[in-house]
Amino acid sequence: MKRFVSGFFLVVLSLSFSFYPSGQALSSETVLFGLNVPLSGSYSLQGEDQLKAYKLAIDIINQQGGVIGKKIVYSVRDTETNAAVARKNAKEAIAEGAIMVTGGSASDEAIAQAEECQAAGVVFMAGLTHSNDTTGKDAHRHTFRWYNNGHQTAKAMAAGLVNKFGKEAKYAFLYADYTWGITLQKSVQEVVEKAGGKTVLNIPTELGKKSYVSDLLKVKQAKPDALVLVHFGKDMINCIKQVNQMNLGKEMAIVVPLMEIHMAQPLGPAIMQGILTSKCWYHGLSEKYEGSKKFVDAFEAAYHKKPGNSAATAWVNIFQYTDAVKRAGSFDHVKVIKALEGHKFTLLVDEEYWRDWDHQGIHPTFVMEGKTPAESKDEWDLFKIISVHKGDDVARTKQENPVKLEPLE
Repeated sequence: MKRFVSGFFLVVLSLSFSFYPSGQALSSETVLFGLNVPLSGSYSLQGEDQLKAYKLAIDIINQQGGVIGKKIVYSVRDTETNAAVARKNAKEAIAEGAIMVTGGSASDEAIAQAEECQAAGVVFMAGLTHSNDTTGKDAHRHTFRWYNNGHQTAKAMAAGLVNKFGKEAKYAFLYADYTWGITLQKSVQEVVEKAGGKTVLNIPTELGKKSYVSDLLKVKQAKPDALVLVHFGKDMINCIKQVNQMNLGKEMAIVVPLMEIHMAQPLGPAIMQGILTSKCWYHGLSEKYEGSKKFVDAFEAAYHKKPGNSAATAWVNIFQYTDAVKRAGSFDHVKVIKALEGHKFTLLVDEEYWRDWDHQGIHPTFVMEGKTPAESKDEWDLFKIISVHKGDDVARTKQENPVKLEPLE
């Protein structure tokens, strides 16, 4: 299996393709899922992690007999961390016969795919998308998002930021200049300013930027108490490395509102120590929750590494979609959507649920701090949980997010 996985990823990194397990063609005994993930570009590490979890979950379901009498086959496409490519891929998957599309590790990718799936009447289980807009102004009836959003992150981190830096602290922001970075930066800024904090610098940066030195020199001159970095994937890795090279951590606190293990692991505890962040899931939860343990154990057995929350998103999407099909007794998109809306489930942590009015997944947000090298047990043991926030406590209310989803036809 290890040789197969290695060879498999050499292929998928170079092109988009259709893959049917065991040489099966699409037939009356199979159903097709479209897996649309970034295997190149800024968020490729998260895409690879996502694809591993998709494949593992599908293999497990097929080994158990499939879904209502049908085996799952799948096609894989590379979004290239690009919304236009993600949109094109979604169209191709739907034309190929996909009854469900899932994936993406950037919010503009997710929003583009959601539009295509809504138009085609195909369920879209959004991947790693954190923008408020995905289940806000750009929400659709055929889209479900398990991953948390910027509002949930900002609200969960609010008390920690104020307690750590004081009510009158000065903040500088560098943020990714697209829907995710814009909405998350705005949410965090609103939180700290509401508590009395002051924003002294606010700089948008393009996706895929290589050098942040000129921006960081401006941060140094602004002398904030905390530097908030709203970047993700390889962009975050590059930015944090440059922050470390300039020794800015000795002059100000470093805050990364959203972190993923495959961003932190390449940096290591010497760089990550003390950084304040949040996650919607972390592999360390396997020590507390049976569902997380089953997932982490299966993933490690298959791939010899820890899964990140990108993989967790993929895991939830596959098992929740197929469970809805079983409960609906049908792959019909209308029946599956109705089975998902308002559904409560226990998979990775305690009971969670899908909201019926905006299709946001509701589950805890974990505020975390980077461990010191002395505290870290191995290369994956990089964070300690400092607070846990219930999903309903940090999610937007109907008044804060008054979306109107399309009627089902």
